[in-house]
Amino acid sequence: MAVSESQWKEPGGPTAATAPPGPWPGAMGPPVVGPPPRLSAQPPTSRPPTPAAAYGAWQGALKPPVFKVSQPRPTYREPLPVRGQMVALGGAAGAAWMLLFGLLMNSSARAYVWTSIVAAFVAWGAAAILARFGDRGVAVGVAAASGVALAIAGILVAYRLAGGDWLLW
Repeated sequence: MAVSESQWKEPGGPTAATAPPGPWPGAMGPPVVGPPPRLSAQPPTSRPPTPAAAYGAWQGALKPPVFKVSQPRPTYREPLPVRGQMVALGGAAGAAWMLLFGLLMNSSARAYVWTSIVAAFVAWGAAAILARFGDRGVAVGVAAASGVALAIAGILVAYRLAGGDWLLW
């Protein structure tokens, strides 16, 4: 048995009727049914229906809350920020460390390279400890300065290798 839209009745609600035609030509809106069942024991308020109610949207008591937020997103702050002054201080300390070891072993190129390798690894260990437990800006500066000094030693090794002399053995 076919039931037309005008005869259909929601259980516990009024008879359904079709909405007026939609905003585009030839379109029929969804069927409009009576008010939804109330979920609270409070008496209904006499508010005018919203535009969404004309299209059958639920206008019940459980609407999502509207938050008034001053910031659109949360702000996350770095607990230990890296500052430029501390990076410069770490760079100066790392450069002084590598310069000290470079001046201690100025007897030969082989001694300079091996001393630079050992000093760079010790500086990187100190930078790792600083990064974990101390100031990360100083750690960045120490690691960068020791890396540059080790690169200079590597350039010296490559230059001597081009001439046929391997400095590391």
